[in-house]
Amino acid sequence: MWNKSKWVMMALTGLAFGAMSCNTNVYDEDEYKKIIRYLSPVDSVDQRHTFSLIDNRSYRFYANAGSNISSIQVFTSNPLGNSGAELMNQTSIKKGESAIMILSVPAAQDTLYAALVDNKGTYYVMPFNAQSREVDITEVTTGTPTQYFPPQTFTYLFEEDYPEAGDYDYNDVVLRISTERTGSKQITINVTLAAVGSDRQLAGCIRLVGKPYDDIETIGTIDAESFNDGVPQGSLYVLDNTDLLVRGRNGEAVINLFVDAHWAMAFNVDVEYGLFTRKKYNVTTSSGENTQLRSQRTISYVVTFKTENGLDNFTQAMLDPFVMAEYNGGVWETHLDEYRDAQVLYEYPSPAIKDLPWALMVPTRDFHYPLEGNEIGFRKKLADGNVALFGAYMTKGHAFGEWIEDYTQARDWYLYPTDNQVFN
Repeated sequence: MWNKSKWVMMALTGLAFGAMSCNTNVYDEDEYKKIIRYLSPVDSVDQRHTFSLIDNRSYRFYANAGSNISSIQVFTSNPLGNSGAELMNQTSIKKGESAIMILSVPAAQDTLYAALVDNKGTYYVMPFNAQSREVDITEVTTGTPTQYFPPQTFTYLFEEDYPEAGDYDYNDVVLRISTERTGSKQITINVTLAAVGSDRQLAGCIRLVGKPYDDIETIGTIDAESFNDGVPQGSLYVLDNTDLLVRGRNGEAVINLFVDAHWAMAFNVDVEYGLFTRKKYNVTTSSGENTQLRSQRTISYVVTFKTENGLDNFTQAMLDPFVMAEYNGGVWETHLDEYRDAQVLYEYPSPAIKDLPWALMVPTRDFHYPLEGNEIGFRKKLADGNVALFGAYMTKGHAFGEWIEDYTQARDWYLYPTDNQVFN
C-alpha cells in the first residue's frame, strides 16, 4: 500500500538513517523512534511484549489405557470427531510407561487431545487441560480414524519495509509452515507460499536455530522440486545462489527457500505470455493488471542430520523463517521479533525500538491475512476520549490493537476476522 504516509515515511527515515551505508554514525536512534511511533496504528506498544501467540510447554504423559500400545500422539482437537485435527507431536511409548513431549500450544487454546495408539491403529483418546504438565491417560474414547492428520501448521506474515515503518497489512509474504519427524535423524519441513503482496524483490530462508551447518548430512525436497526452479539469472540479486542449504554467518544451517518470491509464486511463465512480471499474488479479491489470484505452492524439505541428538525436542520455535530485501545499499533481513537481531546472512545496523513487529507468527494453518491496503488492526484514543478500533482484526475484546497494547489481552484476536477485509 503506497500511500501518502508511506512516502512521508521514506523521506523521514532517510533523515534518520542518512548515509548509513557509508557512515554508521549518521544514524539517529531518537529520530527513528519518533518516526516509527508517529506512523504506528496503535497509541502504545506493551514493552513486555514478545509478540508470541504460542507457549512452548513440556508435558509428561502416562500410558494407562488400551493394550499393545506402541505410540502416543497429541492433537489440537479430537482426532475421532474433528476432521480439522492437527498432529502436534508424537513419540514411542508402551502401556505403563511415561513419555515427555514439548508442544507448541496456541495461547488461546484450553484443551488438547492425547491419543494412545496400538499396533492395530486403534486410538485411545483423552482430552486434557492445556495448562496441565502431567497427564494420566485413563478415561478414554476408543476408535479407529480413517483420515490422515496433517502436522500442526503455523502462518508466518511479513512486512517488507524493515527498518522503515510498514503499512501493517502483513501480506508482503505469507508462509504456512509445519514440521514432521520423518525418521530417527530426519525432519521434514513443509513450506507453503500462500501470498506475495510486495511489489519489489524479496528472498526467503529458514534458519534452523542452534543447528550447525556441519550437522546436516543431506537436504532435499520431495519430488526434487524447488521454489527456485528455472529462476532467471537476473533474480540472483538479493540472494545470489539457489543451493538448498547455505551456511549462516554464525555457522548455523539455513534453508534457501526462494531467491525471488514473485518467481516462486508465478513459476509458470507461460501464464504470463512468456514474460516474468511482478504482480501481487493472492492479496486481492480478483485479478487485475497488477494483481493476480494464483494457486498456493508447497515444497517439502527433507533434512537428514548426522545424528539424532536433540531431534526429540525439535519444535516450531527452532525455525526462524525470514525474508530479505535490498535497503540503503545493503540487504536487510526481516525476522520475527524474537530473532530480529539475528543477522543470519547479512550484517547491518539493528535499531533498538519496541514497536509493532515486522513479522508475525499465527498458530493456525488457515489464518485469514488482511487484503492489500487493509491494516491488520488500528487502535487509538480519540480527542473525545473514545477509542477507535478498525482494521482486519478489530472485534472489541478480541482486537489486534488490544493485544499489542497489553500482551496479556486478546491473545485470541486471530480468530475474529473482519470478513470483508481479509483474504478467504
